[in-house]
Amino acid sequence: MENSRILCPDARLPREERIACVVKEFDKWISNPYFVELVKRFGGTMDASASAVDKIKWLKEEFVDIWDYRKRQKNALTKEGEAARWLLKNNEQVAEQKEFIYKAAESLGLIGTDQSVFACPDYYLPLGGARMSNLRRCEIAKNETDRIRKPVSVVALAGMRPISESERNGYIDTYAPEAVTEYDAIIEGMKHAFSPLKQVKEQHVEAENPNLSYDIREFENEDRKEVKFYTVAAPSTVPERRANSADCFKFFFETFDIPKYAKLVNCTSQIYCTYQQVRALFFAIDYDVEFDTIGFPFVLNNVTVDENSHQLSEPVNYLQEMKATIDAMYDFVNQYIR
Repeated sequence: MENSRILCPDARLPREERIACVVKEFDKWISNPYFVELVKRFGGTMDASASAVDKIKWLKEEFVDIWDYRKRQKNALTKEGEAARWLLKNNEQVAEQKEFIYKAAESLGLIGTDQSVFACPDYYLPLGGARMSNLRRCEIAKNETDRIRKPVSVVALAGMRPISESERNGYIDTYAPEAVTEYDAIIEGMKHAFSPLKQVKEQHVEAENPNLSYDIREFENEDRKEVKFYTVAAPSTVPERRANSADCFKFFFETFDIPKYAKLVNCTSQIYCTYQQVRALFFAIDYDVEFDTIGFPFVLNNVTVDENSHQLSEPVNYLQEMKATIDAMYDFVNQYIR
């Protein structure tokens, strides 16, 4: 099935032309026949004659909150009180549309996006996450660096989010049993994926406010001299909360000397590829680089079988991430379109 993967425009194009190209990519995605039909099946009708920006604004302001199941399902919380994607449940309406939602997700790039459009990227960025993600996303980078066999940097970006009980037993405990935070887990994920990995440097700043602390580590592998390895935990740009993914990207660009026109590949989970790609396009525009995003299938996110084993690949989760993608598009057009 052909999908409406969102591509990053050439970094050598003028800034305004690049922004226009991004909006065309958004229009391609929201005009995908599966997405248009999905909106109809949940009670909405887009004006096909409207501009891309107007369609995005209508989707955000008038429609996609119907897919905000994390907000609507108050029981989808960890014991620590945080909203958790893997605890979402399909309601009756979602269950009735199950097969169509899967087809739409595949057509929209939330299933099957596992190969980069770049032949030889300069950076692979495994992104921190829950459960098995901190290992699987590093394994994606490992497989890719094995494929290209050229000088490249692997920089794992994660936060200091504490690991919840629901993602530890049978998941993070299988590869990072001593991990306390997501950052601890992705360090272990890097060590497993790129073994033997030896730490050679660390820059750690422990602030009085833990949200403002950060950590950068450099590693080496004697068998892979052409690859540079790093892990990064960023400080928050808002002292009242922990660092989020945007903070991680911002800190990465401010800390590493990323050359213009560099090609970077996010390594995430397939269900988040489209959302993460849209968020990365902000940085692509601001730093004159190109981004692509690839992921692993959620069948690899489970190492045990229990009542929650397949939750991350349920239809409700795909709708939630389509909603997140529209949110990100809306933020982009509000920031860059005058």
